[in-house]
Amino acid sequence: MLKIYVADTAALSEESVFWDYMDKVDETRREKVWQCRNEEDRKRSLLAGYLIQVGMKNWIGERGGEQEDTAPLALVYTYGENGKPFLKDYGEVCFSLSHSGKYAAGAFSNHDVGIDVQKHRGTRYDMAGRFFAEEDKALLERLGEENSNDNFYRIWAVKESYMKLTGEGMRQGLDATVVEPAGEGLQRGRVRRKDGRTGNAYFVISDRLEEYSIAVCSYDELADINIKEIEIG
Repeated sequence: MLKIYVADTAALSEESVFWDYMDKVDETRREKVWQCRNEEDRKRSLLAGYLIQVGMKNWIGERGGEQEDTAPLALVYTYGENGKPFLKDYGEVCFSLSHSGKYAAGAFSNHDVGIDVQKHRGTRYDMAGRFFAEEDKALLERLGEENSNDNFYRIWAVKESYMKLTGEGMRQGLDATVVEPAGEGLQRGRVRRKDGRTGNAYFVISDRLEEYSIAVCSYDELADINIKEIEIG
């Protein structure tokens, strides 16, 4: 089972709404929020923490469990070898979080999962030459110039979702993997680790949010992903 949620930070600009949602997250997340250096980062961090609550409450409910609708779950986090977070009392659930621009996203699964959301900012196509593997640069060339900037962010999102899947983060390096689409576009395909240290993974991309890409990565093949937008306010 795979559940994906996204939410917009816009309503958190109102102070009363911000403090209301601070009461909806666990203590560890509150500490993370206050560690952020600016208001936008605090809103994104808070929203990511709220999506953990939404995802886990829905997961528990679908499994026939009972939980208090209003009180936040008292979540206890543990961390794997590479620092990837897990929930101590819900070992059967794998989760991944991401935020970019005004959106936060969360993925919840009974298998290892990674998610990344990327805002398509100004022209950054030149960064591919500095950070991507040669095979990825060739892929961008094959996809053509018309949507080169958007495709750059799609590939970036896939690579970061893989980093979150493995738990290694940016230590791995963007050029350590190769994105191999299934078909002509970038909707789905495979991520190949060049050094062979970890198994290949599969990805799916959604462009449901205008000017954003969401990539989900798993060691298991993925069907089309369904994304639920959570209203804040």
